[in-house]
Amino acid sequence: MSSGGESVKVAVRVRPFNSREKDRGAKLIIEMSGPQTRIQNPETPNEEPKTFAFDFSYWSHDKFTEDSEGVLHPVPGSHYASQQMVFDDLGQGVLDNAFQGFNCSLFAYGQTGAGKSYSMVGYGKNKGIVPITCDVLFQTMEKGDGSTKYEVSFSMLEIYNEQVRDLLQKTNPKGGLPVRQNPKLGLFYCQGLKNVPVGSYKEIEGKIDEGTANRTVAATQMNATSSRAHTVVTITFNQISKNEVGQETKKTSVINLVDLAGSERADSTGATGDRLKEGANINKSLSSLGNVISALADLSMGKKKVMVPYRDSVLTKLLQNALGGNSKTIMIAALSPADINYDETLSTLRYADRAKKIKNKAVVNENPVEKLIRELREENDRLKNALSGGALPTPDGSTGMSPEEIEKMRKEMEEEIRAQLMANQEAMNDMDWDSKLKQTRSEEQEKTDGKAQQESRKSHEPHFSNLNEDNMLSGVVIHFLGASETTIGRKDADPAPSITLSGLSIQKQHAKVTNENQEIQLMPASPGAKIKVNGVPLTGPHVLQHLDRVVFGSNHIYVFKNPINPVIPEGSPKDIDWEFAQKELAQAKGFTSWGGAGLTKEQQRAQDQILELLPMVNEVNAVSEELNKHKNFEIILISGAAQEGNNKETKVVVKMKNLLNGNTWLWDRGKFINRRYVIQDLYQRFLDGDEDISKLPKEEDPFWEPPEDSLIGTANVFLQSLGFALDFDDKITITDFKGNEEGHLYVNITPCTQQGKPLADEDSFVEDPAELLGKPFHFKVTIRSGEIHKSRFSRGTFVKYTFFDETDYTQTEMIKETLSPQYDHGRVVSIPTITQEHLDHFEQQSITFLVYGMQVDTDPDPRVAKLTTRELRQMENMNAGVDKSLARHASVGFNKADGTDEHTQLKGELVLLKRKYERLEKKERRLQELCKQWEDKPAEEQDYEAFHRAVSAVAFSTGTKLKTRVQMLNKEEDSVSVYSFELDEENRKNAYESNSAGGKSEQLVNGHGQDAKAPSGQTGTKQTNGNTSGHHREGTNGTSAKPDQTNGINGKTDDFVLQGGDKEETSSNGKVVHETKDGKKVEGGSKACIVQ
Repeated sequence: MSSGGESVKVAVRVRPFNSREKDRGAKLIIEMSGPQTRIQNPETPNEEPKTFAFDFSYWSHDKFTEDSEGVLHPVPGSHYASQQMVFDDLGQGVLDNAFQGFNCSLFAYGQTGAGKSYSMVGYGKNKGIVPITCDVLFQTMEKGDGSTKYEVSFSMLEIYNEQVRDLLQKTNPKGGLPVRQNPKLGLFYCQGLKNVPVGSYKEIEGKIDEGTANRTVAATQMNATSSRAHTVVTITFNQISKNEVGQETKKTSVINLVDLAGSERADSTGATGDRLKEGANINKSLSSLGNVISALADLSMGKKKVMVPYRDSVLTKLLQNALGGNSKTIMIAALSPADINYDETLSTLRYADRAKKIKNKAVVNENPVEKLIRELREENDRLKNALSGGALPTPDGSTGMSPEEIEKMRKEMEEEIRAQLMANQEAMNDMDWDSKLKQTRSEEQEKTDGKAQQESRKSHEPHFSNLNEDNMLSGVVIHFLGASETTIGRKDADPAPSITLSGLSIQKQHAKVTNENQEIQLMPASPGAKIKVNGVPLTGPHVLQHLDRVVFGSNHIYVFKNPINPVIPEGSPKDIDWEFAQKELAQAKGFTSWGGAGLTKEQQRAQDQILELLPMVNEVNAVSEELNKHKNFEIILISGAAQEGNNKETKVVVKMKNLLNGNTWLWDRGKFINRRYVIQDLYQRFLDGDEDISKLPKEEDPFWEPPEDSLIGTANVFLQSLGFALDFDDKITITDFKGNEEGHLYVNITPCTQQGKPLADEDSFVEDPAELLGKPFHFKVTIRSGEIHKSRFSRGTFVKYTFFDETDYTQTEMIKETLSPQYDHGRVVSIPTITQEHLDHFEQQSITFLVYGMQVDTDPDPRVAKLTTRELRQMENMNAGVDKSLARHASVGFNKADGTDEHTQLKGELVLLKRKYERLEKKERRLQELCKQWEDKPAEEQDYEAFHRAVSAVAFSTGTKLKTRVQMLNKEEDSVSVYSFELDEENRKNAYESNSAGGKSEQLVNGHGQDAKAPSGQTGTKQTNGNTSGHHREGTNGTSAKPDQTNGINGKTDDFVLQGGDKEETSSNGKVVHETKDGKKVEGGSKACIVQ
């Protein structure tokens, strides 16, 4: 294949920022110059951007203007790529090839929201490639000389979860249309696909609208996510003319226009490790397409023995010709410009880069008409003979197959032959194109009249207009409310409702709308009918206002529009879209901690995932109720601190809870999305009624999971005390993901020797953490015991934790059969050399203890087992209601990047301040003791220098190892006055109250944040940590003594104070000798503190 052929043409196109990206202050990561596209990694802005080259690089991000009709044009001098420019480069080439008789294919690829549908279909007046191509096709046909007869046929299908739906038919067979292979018809085809003749662009436009409406209804009824579906529009273009010898020939071109499903995280949305990962096919077509493109690229590069896996998915079967056969193919890749989508955009560029290496060999499809008909008849005769004759295998035992296997083969072969006969007959019927066109136009006229009438009614009648995540599918379904009473319900209701809805949580009589005196009132028609207005559940009558958002059941979302009284309520935007409605529903559930430009990328990603998952969670809960699976699902945010592994970003997960015994499981986004598709399939089988799903083996049940250890909650110990070489000993609270208390741990963290022996406080304390730098440091983590609140965890609990940059978790033993486990766990953590990074970790971070509980499948309480899933979920919601506001805030709060609890941190700081305060009190008492001893001595025994030295040693030591006895030498009292004082009674009382209050930081300032009162005429010394020191030194000239550095961590010092004018020298033995003003020399400690 490498020796010839034409390469697939590849274009990329970048869209403008959307409103959400603008609000967040998104950064542009895409640059384009000619055919080159560059992408900059926002995490490494100093690195060179990655560069790719394509046939076309379309800049549609900015520098455009909108005319009076809403059409976008480039600003003069800009390189903005308009819809017309894209068509001129890509669509016109498709048309030119079609008129020459080549098969053509154009498919759009990219993540959801990147602009695929805008390029393919367009929006409003800015029509995309598909409608412009169809329009120009008919314009070109009309310019013909009349010697050629043109026939155009149109089909539109959707592939969702490996099932094909014909979008031109309201109903489709169970399991979708079968895809079969018939070499006479061009490899693979969809059996029963409606292929309608069209005679003008307007008729094609009508068919596209019809297909879009059917797609919307089907997606709502089947709970399908439109962004996960592939849409394929096929235009069959015949040109019939006579050749030189007068023989009538037909030149056929098949044009495939493919809008692929969103490519985002195709690998992660299929859950790695999920036991049911084989059950969901939602990503099968897209991943298979990637494999086919890679294989075709290898073939085109000259590699041998490459197997192209066309048969791996429905999509690749149907696109076999377009990708690697008889077709001229173009790919347009849609790019997001925003930094938050860097990974997805880079993946799209790499995908497109592989596709451009593919080469196809297209040939003109031209054959005499008589020959085509003759070959079809001959093929039919051969197939009929095979069906009636002896060509099929018989159970004679000669084949080595069992009779059952042979009979199964016979049935499969018969089915295949009958399908080919039917397809051949349809192909011959297509020869009578004119009569089929006449019939189609007659049917289309009725639809056109109905559509015109609907548009007229919308201008003067109140109505519901649907919302869909795909803007192209919003506003497609209209329900009018002009009658005095409109009923809403299922089609099996008696009497039949005015508006028929189907799908999850829709009751037979679901809702009623009254219209009296131009007041539209909505009310539930049955108890428990699920209806929400503007995100709030509806329990009684409600007067609807213009642009109210209404949700029926789980997934029917509408905007109420009242042209009679079009007053927009305060707080409602002028244009309501799917995203606004979903945010409103999210806010009603408590997810309110969102802003605009202030959000980090992590928070933006979490918000997007919450909006994505909320409707899915609602849907799965509705299925659980209908199938009575006794499971409840909810979205949970897990902070980085509560996660195992290296990824410490806030993670969005879904918690599944067994409502019968309380067991819980956490599913990551990928696993939940995968299970959701398996659940959809299970629900569809339930609706089809082909099997009794209540007898489904639990291993095949997407609602079942084997028991696993469950994270009860986390408990944080902040490490500031270690920075001062102090211990931490306290009862810390275990909280779950919502901030609810689940129990307590009794934890001690103590500086120690390398062997684990605790250091005495007086040997370890440092006033400045910087004194620890460059020294070894050891501390012991002790988990003594715990208290667990929930009785179901009495079967066993254990605790896991890491420190600093450890990747392997330390784990306690599993303690079983108690809610008061005695862990008695101890571990010495040794740091060979303290660095600034360690000190920063002490100051800012914590050790997070993850407390796990053992779960087992237990039989439920018989009284609980009698309740339905709906009743159990109502009870669950009522029980959660008490702490709902606090829980919601905790669940979505982004207060700290590491997710730690602010209350716990304050408590840790308070414990540290208390310990430092206790040390200062101890120092104060020792100073008072020295002063009292001095005062009690007779004058002749008072030795000032010894007293001076003793006071200095106590006052300026960083440790608190105080001498139990100080020898007082005889000396007359000097002019230096040493005062000792303490906090007054009120402040001391407040300080103790704040300590015992368990972290109430408001009281702390009463005891520590102000200067204590010194004796008359003096002032207290306020330390840098905000605590009053409790003592005061003053020299004879009235200035305060200044403390100097000490000799290290253990606080052993004999420093003493020199007055102004004193001298210092070193003796022959290395001791520091201090000489006072009066000429006395004293040998002492390592440094002196001078009193100025």
